[in-house]
Amino acid sequence: METACEINENKTIHPIAYRTHTHSLGKVVSGYRVRTDEHGSHHWTLLGKRDPLTPQMFYPVENSDPILVGDYLAARCTMISHRKRITEIGATNEDEMCNFYLMYYVENDEPLNMKYCFSQGPPNYYWNNPDVGLNNIPNTEASTL
Repeated sequence: METACEINENKTIHPIAYRTHTHSLGKVVSGYRVRTDEHGSHHWTLLGKRDPLTPQMFYPVENSDPILVGDYLAARCTMISHRKRITEIGATNEDEMCNFYLMYYVENDEPLNMKYCFSQGPPNYYWNNPDVGLNNIPNTEASTL
């Protein structure tokens, strides 16, 4: 499961901490700041990555450099299932979900208007979909601890 959202607000975001959450199938949850250079190449900076089944609390971010207008916030949940049934997205332990929470502060005490970053998820949304437009995707790094 993957999502990415462009920051369209002219605010400087200072990431502090992150938390991950899935239900029982989650193995790795990773979050990134993605910045585009003058050549259109994306540079992925890890904010945090964890096994989502470890204690659920906020952990310090790996990189506290500011997130700026035009940057993307991206998250991936890698899951493994040996179930003999389809797993739906939902709120119960029979279902699955993917959450990467980012604790941050902004300058001038004006929080972001954008509170959430969602995608339709598989099979409709992936970072490498042509209409998403992301490149230099850290596929192995984003899915391994």
